[in-house]
Amino acid sequence: MTARPARTLGRVLLTGGRGFLGTALRARLARAGIDVVAADADVGDGSPGDGVVPFDLMRPAEIAALFAGPPFDTVLHCGAVSGPMVLADRPADIWRINAQGTADLLEAARRSGAGRVVVCSSVEIYGTRRRGILDEDAPPDPPGVYGASKLAAEAAVLGYANGQRLDALAIRLGWIYGPGRRTPTMLDALLRAVEDGRAFEVPAHPADATHYLFVEDAVSGLLAAASAPAPTARVYNIAAPEGQTMGEVIDAVRRLRPGSRIAFAAADPSTDGPDGYSTRRARDELGFRAATSLSDGMALTMQALGSTPLPSGS
Repeated sequence: MTARPARTLGRVLLTGGRGFLGTALRARLARAGIDVVAADADVGDGSPGDGVVPFDLMRPAEIAALFAGPPFDTVLHCGAVSGPMVLADRPADIWRINAQGTADLLEAARRSGAGRVVVCSSVEIYGTRRRGILDEDAPPDPPGVYGASKLAAEAAVLGYANGQRLDALAIRLGWIYGPGRRTPTMLDALLRAVEDGRAFEVPAHPADATHYLFVEDAVSGLLAAASAPAPTARVYNIAAPEGQTMGEVIDAVRRLRPGSRIAFAAADPSTDGPDGYSTRRARDELGFRAATSLSDGMALTMQALGSTPLPSGS
């Protein structure tokens, strides 16, 4: 059987265009010469020539205004509360932005005749009470409002895809890291401590599972979803390779910074959370494979923070 050619992205709308993931997407699309309209609630630093359209996901009229011109061929919806650590004291706003805001965007896309819509979801929807390698058919069990809001956004994707015939996909992303991340994470604190020569205690055990996905692999996964000619599913995991442990993460850091003073706080492995997320569906239907090793990803991240040289061949 002859493989169908990749779908052409055409004219693209990118929400969250100033965010961590959105910035990396903008750069990749710009290198490919693709026509992109970027939008974000973040007002930016006022630099001239930014070109990002301001809009608010809690204002349906501003969402609709993004779609007022010629129909977009592809919509990459990265605009959202980006993790459970963000707006943690404003759960209602998390819901309005991630759940209702996504539904309003899907409606605006439908009304305008937009092509494929790719919505960023999160592996957070799986929760922490199941072990093993989880695929997209595992029952969701969100541990808080953030995960629940992402699950609600996925439900909107399914509703518009099945009931309104909108070409929409939801992508469950792993823990994204890499140069340019601004929201605080344990990994960021660890790498900054190592760069500064400070000791750091990791609140985990070396055997604990981790799910770190390099930002450029996340970009590749979203673009694979946007360009897949005929996906048969609506939900895909885009995550790190299965079986990644905190010990392997620390080993990668220590190879880059020999003598780093890193200790583990936990005496026993955690019994919470899955061991990984299956990306077989994304591999088989979207052609996605994470391409960045922990060593290379950590080197690139630390280089952005300080002075770690890149390993040869990177």
